[in-house]
Amino acid sequence: MRLLIVDDEQFAVEGLLYCCDWKALGVEEVLTADRADRAREMLSANRIELLICDIEMPDEDGLSLVAWVREHSPWTESIFLTCHSEFSYAKKAVNLGSFDYLLKPVDTEELLSAVSGMIAAIREKEEYESYNKMYHKYLNLWQKEKPKRVERFWQDLLSRSILSFGDFVDRELASAGVGLHPGDLVLPVLISIEEWSKPLSPRDQEIMEYAVKKAAEECFTEEHPGEAVTDKSGVIFILLYAKGAPGEPSKEKLSLQGLTATGKRFITICQELFFSIVTCYVGSFRPLQELPGMCESLKSMERDNISRTQSVLLYVPQEQVLLSPDSDEIELSDLLAYMLNGKRESAVRFIHNLTEKLEASPGFQGRNLDALHQDTLQMIYHFLQVRGINAGSIAMFTDWTTARIRGLLQYRHWVEGMVSAVMEAEFERQEKGGVIERSIRYIQQNVEEEISRDIVADYVGLNPAYLSRLFKKETGQNLIDFLIAVKMNRTRELLDTTEMSVSTIAQQVGYSNFSHFTKMFRKQFDVNPQEYRKVTKRLD
Repeated sequence: MRLLIVDDEQFAVEGLLYCCDWKALGVEEVLTADRADRAREMLSANRIELLICDIEMPDEDGLSLVAWVREHSPWTESIFLTCHSEFSYAKKAVNLGSFDYLLKPVDTEELLSAVSGMIAAIREKEEYESYNKMYHKYLNLWQKEKPKRVERFWQDLLSRSILSFGDFVDRELASAGVGLHPGDLVLPVLISIEEWSKPLSPRDQEIMEYAVKKAAEECFTEEHPGEAVTDKSGVIFILLYAKGAPGEPSKEKLSLQGLTATGKRFITICQELFFSIVTCYVGSFRPLQELPGMCESLKSMERDNISRTQSVLLYVPQEQVLLSPDSDEIELSDLLAYMLNGKRESAVRFIHNLTEKLEASPGFQGRNLDALHQDTLQMIYHFLQVRGINAGSIAMFTDWTTARIRGLLQYRHWVEGMVSAVMEAEFERQEKGGVIERSIRYIQQNVEEEISRDIVADYVGLNPAYLSRLFKKETGQNLIDFLIAVKMNRTRELLDTTEMSVSTIAQQVGYSNFSHFTKMFRKQFDVNPQEYRKVTKRLD
């Protein structure tokens, strides 16, 4: 990372050069320039991430230089230095996107704080750009990709929209240009995206699903000819082609071993790059007429798999149906009792014990999970009715109740989230009466005291984190931000109505650290207290 210092005063440049150990901060090289035109040459010849620039220079002011930098070196973050606390300068600096605006002589601690903030912002931006590069690769592909005749053929075949007798398949194959004959064999691999490990918007999720599909195609068709398709129900299949018989039994076994290894590699790629938990279901070779039935068998495997995620599962014909566990063993009434008594930890422990017990039961399958899901929903609604809670007051309640549950792990996360949401709603309903109003009144009445979030929380008798969450929910504003805003408004009032010095006012409103006080005021009003007082007096 490079730093460029631009100042026409040599002693100022030297002061900045030797004020600290720049390498310890992560700055590998420090460059200097005494004029704006020389600074432009350096910025054009080098990638410079950090710029400390004086505003008043003989050939050109720093404001116009930074305006040029914004256009020609957008990755550069800048800090302005000036001897004059002119409000107009501060306003222009803000408009130019300057990271900070410091007065000469610069306080070393304040400078290092500003530079550290710039470096953190640059590293965060670089990390975001790295992700963005990968993201936009698939975004561009997704935007340009058009439906193919081949995929439409497979969608129609798997949905049985193509008659599988006579020469119907022959004609459709020739029309789509698939390059297969009715006697050729196809092996399907179902790609199941179980869940996302990172929150995604609906549009981003659609793009990432496309990325998973293309990555699956790249992995599985690297050594086998084939196609990635999404059937009409939205399920992703990799269809691997084989001409005629699949070969000797030993070769077929070797092929399945290779597919298993490929599947495991693909699962790792999805977890690391696409924030997705994926399971692969590998079928067996079938002629085209039998392929829809094979794919439906893989869908049944997916539906009944409630414990083995992030795995490569091979199709095994089901010779018998396992008996379901006795429904009397599942006592959701115990869970309801824990909820009504406000014992959230006991409720969560019950959920974990229940899912572990069901996971060990070989007879518990997808249809049993559906029934358990519905019974749990009924219990949740009963709890809300007993407590007189409006379901509409619970955030994301509709999304919770309409979520599709595809396995015991998802059920555990779902029911734990639902139980926590409704119990928190009940707790907030009991506890929040007048708490926000009391907190606001306490802050306003003690604005000139050195109060904190913990002190306010102690006054109203709540946990600080819980109070902050409740305050944000009820007011739309962070508690700390509100506290600072009240203190800064009081500061502005004292600046307008008294002749007290700025440092005295800082102590008056509870700030012992003057530098921090100045920074908070500037963050609130875009100027420091001294500049504000000068501007308002001049206007008067």
